Amino acid sequence: MTGLKRMGKKSAKSLGLILCAIVCSLLAGAVFLLLAGFHPLEAYAGILAGAFGSKTAITQTLTKATPLLLIGVGVAVAFKGSSFNIGAEGQFYAGTLGCVLCEMALHNAPLPSWLMITACLLSAFLFGGIWGAIPGYFKAARGASEVVASVMLSSVMVLLVKYLVGIGGPIAEPRGIYPETQEIAQGARLPYLLSGTRLHLGFLIALAAAVLIYLFLERTTWGYKIKATGRNAGAAKYGGINVGMVTVSTMALSGGIAGLAGGIEVLGTAWKLYPGLSPGYGYNAIAVALLGRLHPIGIIFSALLFGMLNTGSNQMARSAGIPSTLAAILQALVLLFVVGFSIFEQKSLFVRKKGGAQNG
Repeated sequence: MTGLKRMGKKSAKSLGLILCAIVCSLLAGAVFLLLAGFHPLEAYAGILAGAFGSKTAITQTLTKATPLLLIGVGVAVAFKGSSFNIGAEGQFYAGTLGCVLCEMALHNAPLPSWLMITACLLSAFLFGGIWGAIPGYFKAARGASEVVASVMLSSVMVLLVKYLVGIGGPIAEPRGIYPETQEIAQGARLPYLLSGTRLHLGFLIALAAAVLIYLFLERTTWGYKIKATGRNAGAAKYGGINVGMVTVSTMALSGGIAGLAGGIEVLGTAWKLYPGLSPGYGYNAIAVALLGRLHPIGIIFSALLFGMLNTGSNQMARSAGIPSTLAAILQALVLLFVVGFSIFEQKSLFVRKKGGAQNG
């Protein structure tokens, strides 16, 4: 019972920290808007109207949040295991590539829609997982920095996709007019959840993935090994945990989830692969994961917040004449205050522990 109370207090404190960070970022954003000659309330009203003012706006917000949610959960898994996966953008593109290659192989096959979709998503997960496992292996076997390795591999994958789908490229559309693949078959497209909107099944898949990853980390032996390795790799190794294997598998799982996001983006929204498919999902998802305190359930809400800012910024630009790039500034302010509050919390905890030890 005491443990549950302590967990509840910790969760409430984390929630309070995030809310304070959001309020402070909105206040700082208001000051910035005033200095730029805009009215803050008008800007924030435009964001809310653009994100939640209609059924179309709400579903667009949820659609925008879907890849951020999935990749954010994947990044959090790596961080839990003390591996800093900064290359989720490349793993996202690896997933799109795996998905498209699988769809091309099955394009004319007489398969039911659910089987084709499943095969494409599994392929996306596999390709993303392989691209995530490589820096994990370098770290475990060679002691290389997974940050550097994952960033470099991300650039490689982005450039590889650009070559493959470029005009005249190996998998480019046969007419040779646009740098993109041909559209996927109707049977491979994710069904819409609401008629008249673009909200697709991928949103529910992302929610299910967040819940499953939470249960995996909290209720399974391998999840315990990941968290133990993240907290103290030396102690975990002393306790009999194969730290190297955990590191590789954690990065593979992280990359696989990011790859799954890429597959869902192809099957649910884009219906083809082209350079620039991602507007920086892999990097924005790091901020989403940090805002959600690396908790899969918390990441759901932080992804919705970022989805709201992305969708609402367009309405803000139209209604108040404010550049939509200011929404990116608001996102940066939210992250800045969350990180600042977290550092303050950690320092306060360290001081209390140090004072308690001295008194003891």
